[in-house]
Amino acid sequence: MIQLKLGDKVRFVNEPMEGIVTSLKDKNLVGVTVDSDFEIPVLASELVKVKFEEKAGNNQPELPVAKAFKVNSVHPLGVFFAFDRVGEDGIEMHVHNNLSEWVLLNVFQKEEGVYHLWKQLKLEREETLMMGKFKFSALQEWKTLWVQLLPIESHTVKPGQLVQTEINFSAKKFHQWLKHCFFLNKQAYTLRLDEVLEPLNLQALKQKDFSETLVSNIKNLKDKPASIIDLHYDALQRNGYGNATDITAFQMDVFTQTLEAAFVHQMKEIVYIHGVGNAYLKNKIRTWLSKHPEIVSDFEEADLLQFGNGATLVRLK
Repeated sequence: MIQLKLGDKVRFVNEPMEGIVTSLKDKNLVGVTVDSDFEIPVLASELVKVKFEEKAGNNQPELPVAKAFKVNSVHPLGVFFAFDRVGEDGIEMHVHNNLSEWVLLNVFQKEEGVYHLWKQLKLEREETLMMGKFKFSALQEWKTLWVQLLPIESHTVKPGQLVQTEINFSAKKFHQWLKHCFFLNKQAYTLRLDEVLEPLNLQALKQKDFSETLVSNIKNLKDKPASIIDLHYDALQRNGYGNATDITAFQMDVFTQTLEAAFVHQMKEIVYIHGVGNAYLKNKIRTWLSKHPEIVSDFEEADLLQFGNGATLVRLK
């Protein structure tokens, strides 16, 4: 039987699926997270280890080496961390500035409740620096990072604002970060650092008037919501939530208000049916959930037999 580690890429023996090992259940059973971000328990004997250089499905030709770009090019603006797989177990950590003329970066490591300054960096626009090398198999031992980021322009109408964010590491989170990294010109675990996450004010939330809404004619959501909310537009109309011209905004408004109401009413979990489609609504919902850990404990695919891949189960704190 093959020996698997956290972060290994694997292919299912009996099904046309691939994924990343994101948990080790016991010596025979592992958790594999697939493209839907759903972790499936699988016997190690039913998996084949795949090299990261191999492409899933039809092999795609390597992209040409990217040329130098300007900040207003097609590349996304921002300051990014990228974690690049090297060999079977290696990880190289890079940081890249595509936001401003310079970026000042302080990176702290958290250990036993105390933050220790780890790196102080100054990056010019378009500059990439390597920050360190690590072992993926030791991911559970990686320390939490606290990042302070200050963008600087030599001539500007308004000085840049300090951005601070905390980064916790897990194999499942790494799986969600895997994408094409434009500054490394390859697949890498990539996240943007300068997106300001504004946590909910829990005290204000408990006093909130849930009849407030951005969408007119929405149903009063002050009462405890149902344990399953169907966000399809016709279902919302049928259940008395009202009408809207911007359907996605309407769906997100119902989602956020019912979730906040569920938290206030101390519900342990709630299911949102968003459908499959092109995954646009699903991705918007999961982006919101990932940015509000103060009320969301975790989330995953709801019961596959009952909902297929068209629903998300949210567990509340």
